[in-house]
Amino acid sequence: MSKPKGWRPLTEAEKQEIVARYTAGETMLTLLTEYRRAKPIIRAVLQEAGVAIRPAGYPKGTVWSNAHREAHRKATSTPEFAEKSRQTLIKRLPTMRGPATNTAIEQRMHDALMKAGIGFTTQSALLDRYLVDIELHQARVVIEADGAQHTLREQKAKDAIRDEALTIAGYRIFRFTGGEINRDAAACVRTVIDACGLTPDQEPVYEIRTRFAGPAHPLWKGGKQEFTCEQCGTVFLAQPKHRSGKHVYCNRQCANDGKRGQKLTEEHRAKVAAGLTGIKRGPLTAETKAKMGAGVSAALKGKPKTAEHAAKVAAAHKGKPKSAETRAKISATLKARNATLSD
Repeated sequence: MSKPKGWRPLTEAEKQEIVARYTAGETMLTLLTEYRRAKPIIRAVLQEAGVAIRPAGYPKGTVWSNAHREAHRKATSTPEFAEKSRQTLIKRLPTMRGPATNTAIEQRMHDALMKAGIGFTTQSALLDRYLVDIELHQARVVIEADGAQHTLREQKAKDAIRDEALTIAGYRIFRFTGGEINRDAAACVRTVIDACGLTPDQEPVYEIRTRFAGPAHPLWKGGKQEFTCEQCGTVFLAQPKHRSGKHVYCNRQCANDGKRGQKLTEEHRAKVAAGLTGIKRGPLTAETKAKMGAGVSAALKGKPKTAEHAAKVAAAHKGKPKSAETRAKISATLKARNATLSD
């Protein structure tokens, strides 16, 4: 598998520095952000050095008391804690991997602004406190694409404080709900243009923050590639990291068909045995018993019974009363046998 452009392995000096910083008390998140490596890589460096990984969160089985909950609520409800959380989010924003920004309604607003020729930037940090959805280049204008959570009472109060601070700083705030944007995003953009007297930019610049995924990400693998299924011959797209084995199949059914009839290796048998060790199996269901009995009967059908087998069956049933159904079956069998002998 090819490495992304600019990728290089960690040097020994960097590994030693990571171990020293983690041992000194720095968090895993700080090391991931600074060295731009995935968590498994940093963990492997620490484990090779014999450093124990500190558990994240509370120990398993921890039970919170009412006093503990009340103390936690007070500690996390202060303005200082809220400001610290906001600053942490702003620092993490450039390295976030998931689609935490640019929602579907925000993307519709992006498309409408592009058609109108208005340059903008997404996810701008204003006043070192607030992340806004869209900031226009032509004027100090902010556009917010509000989802359903902005209809909540607490969120409305926070939005009002935020809008007041941005207005005092000289920004004009336009908020549009998801319903308004889904119905007609172009009309929302036209409202902003008419209210602010904007004109199409001669050379509009659209700075959409997409560092969270794509070629700019340090773990970029080149996107989906074409593969050909060895079983059915179908050509399909998949991420290279998901197709790292010797064989390539398009789905689970083809994988099962391709592996059917292959002899299991001793290593595979050992893994299966290790996985089943200590597992207590419950009682068989009636359906399973019926299937097993039918399979055994089909395998033994037409084969003569040995004297040893007949003796075991007779010993197992000796002294047990026969039901009326069993007696009727034996009687019918004897009558059929006698009729055959008489002929």
